[in-house]
Amino acid sequence: MTPRRAGAASAQRPDGETMTMAGRVAGAAGGGAGTAGALRRWLLQPAQLERAGRASMDGWRWRRITSVFLVYLSYAVSDMFALHDGPGVIVFGCALIVAFCLLYLWVVPLVAFRDRWELRVPLLLGMTACIAAYLPVVGGGGLVMSVYLAVTLVLLLRPVASIPLVFAIAAVDTWLPEHIEWWNVQGEQWSLSGPALFASLTAYGIRVGTRNQVELSRAHQEIERLAKEQERLRIARDLHDLLGHALTTITVKAELASKLARRDPARAATEMAEVAALGRQGLADVRATVAGYREVSLVTELAAARQVLAAAGIRAELPASVDEVPGALRELFGWVVREGVTNAVRHSGAHHLRVTVDDRGIEVVDDGSGPADAAGAGLAGLSERVAASGGRIEAGPATADGPTPGFRLRVVVAPPAPTDLPNRGVTQATGGPADPATATATATATATARR
Repeated sequence: MTPRRAGAASAQRPDGETMTMAGRVAGAAGGGAGTAGALRRWLLQPAQLERAGRASMDGWRWRRITSVFLVYLSYAVSDMFALHDGPGVIVFGCALIVAFCLLYLWVVPLVAFRDRWELRVPLLLGMTACIAAYLPVVGGGGLVMSVYLAVTLVLLLRPVASIPLVFAIAAVDTWLPEHIEWWNVQGEQWSLSGPALFASLTAYGIRVGTRNQVELSRAHQEIERLAKEQERLRIARDLHDLLGHALTTITVKAELASKLARRDPARAATEMAEVAALGRQGLADVRATVAGYREVSLVTELAAARQVLAAAGIRAELPASVDEVPGALRELFGWVVREGVTNAVRHSGAHHLRVTVDDRGIEVVDDGSGPADAAGAGLAGLSERVAASGGRIEAGPATADGPTPGFRLRVVVAPPAPTDLPNRGVTQATGGPADPATATATATATATARR
């Protein structure tokens, strides 16, 4: 037995996106704190997997990745041809290997990622039966299938159940082959048990890491929900403070006007006119308040970007001050920061983002792969805003070479062209007419009036 199958064991779970665990443990009474409590909770974690957003593993991705590593089953095929010459045994062995591969490629993802938990027990029994039928008839090369069985046990069972089974598989792989004479094996086969243990240990580590990622994602969602609730409460409080006094005054004046309608119609009309004025003022205040909530500012967008990038694990390099940016451009530059940060967080997979600003331009550069669609709705809307401001927008790769091209978003707004106003200085400075003929006539009329 050779150790060349170790790669198969470690490659069954190529990244953390396949091992997302569902929820916390229910029923771990007296779990307590510290290491003992954490260990108890981990041992009793349910086997159900959760999907961690767009990066989660699905059935077809599982099949594409794991099918590559099924090449290590070729050891079983080579061992089978070395031990047997009869076509019957070879056909039987090949049929068992094909059945095992079908279970591993098609049924495992159904249980793990499609919640078909009624298939879990038949799946494990079927995979075990394939190995058990292979070994006494075809030979010890079938023990290589136990590596894939160990990974499946880690996926589908609680650790408290899968750990003893994985150690049992490792024990069989190590000590069984040397006791079967016709397998032609000498000594303990650590080259079989080692990959099984390593694959299982790796899978357990990935489970813990991806479970933490899911819990972190849940925490972020909860923070966003609480932030939205706080914002709703703030809006409600501001509107109450804004309209409470005005509506109370309107009510009092309307009641007074209804009482004075017959005794003093003139005063009643005056009160109703004041009610109408208060209503208009209140409506204007509400519109101004809502418009203020919708306002986009460069300062607020930079502050929000710092928090969003930190939560996404992206190192941010943001300007410490935006005093040099004119007030008329701060809203537009705020939209640029929002679009650039959104692209970096959602699409690019960046690790670093830099924002630079000056009095006429802003640039957002990340080191990721860029947005999925460079002509998406976000950039299209931003282009319209930039065009309305008389500027130009540049969007594309940040670098021509390197492992990732990055993404660069730059907006430049040209300064207003200088206006040549000959012979208008005195007239316009005093707020007079700009036309020279009119200015002359006005000056003459003024001089005549003074005399």
